[in-house]
Amino acid sequence: MDKAKSNILCASAMLLASSLSFAQEAPLSLTASVGAEYDDNISVSALDTTTGQSDEALIVDFSAGYMAMKSETAELELVYDLYQSKHNSLSDFDLQIHTLSAFGSREVGDKDLGLYYSYSMVDLGSEELYDSHSLTPSLGLALAEGWYNRFSYSLVAKDFASASGRDATQNSLSADNYYFFMDNAAYITLGARLEQEDADDNELDYQALYLKTAISIPLHYNNKKVIDFKGKYEHYWRDYDNTTASIGKKRDDNQDLIGLEFIKPINENVDVVLNYEYTNTESNLPSVDAEGNVISLKVAMDF
Repeated sequence: MDKAKSNILCASAMLLASSLSFAQEAPLSLTASVGAEYDDNISVSALDTTTGQSDEALIVDFSAGYMAMKSETAELELVYDLYQSKHNSLSDFDLQIHTLSAFGSREVGDKDLGLYYSYSMVDLGSEELYDSHSLTPSLGLALAEGWYNRFSYSLVAKDFASASGRDATQNSLSADNYYFFMDNAAYITLGARLEQEDADDNELDYQALYLKTAISIPLHYNNKKVIDFKGKYEHYWRDYDNTTASIGKKRDDNQDLIGLEFIKPINENVDVVLNYEYTNTESNLPSVDAEGNVISLKVAMDF
């Protein structure tokens, strides 16, 4: 665990040191959104907990980005993000996430090389839940006109404040394929990820396969764009390596997720966003076996 954190921090320090030496005066970008959310089954996936209770919440998201370096072939962006939910009744499930991240990329011939680092602090119900470090190197290739492929490896180290058995190191390999059309205003994507997690509590060690597909397309009326539509479908199979004591057998999960998003531009800087997400998790662990629907409406702004 400590070695994984050390490796992530060393690599991210090398990323910053190598790129900041080329830093130029660069703009600051700000984005923010505020809205309301309804969840018919409040859950905490990080703790394998579902409540079976519904609630409404105020949701706020703020992000500040600083382009520390940008040239024709390379860039480095530093970002701070804050997410906050405030529930109407179930305040123990109020979620606050602070994330600091850095993303560097460089073009080498027809290849895009990227390195992403993030550090997140997650609080649940005003108490510290866990923090995590993640490091993701990636390779992007445009193999044909309209087609773009991205391959990545991710290392994540999670450190829980009280549930120390959930401290874990996660490794994953991903491949994502994008097809752009409508003069690059729309795209379809298909992706797969293999994931392995090694936790301090060996009941939580697992292997997983994730598949996903998504579409993003502008919808027009009388040759004028009126709304942006995004849709996605994801499925995962997660097999646990060891027996879970509470059920006397190895845990086995699989999940379907459907997401729909409608974005209505108000002007150049303001959008209204309607989002719906359905999840159906099937598991032989009763606390995880559940369905859920989440719908939100928010106003998003960028400056």
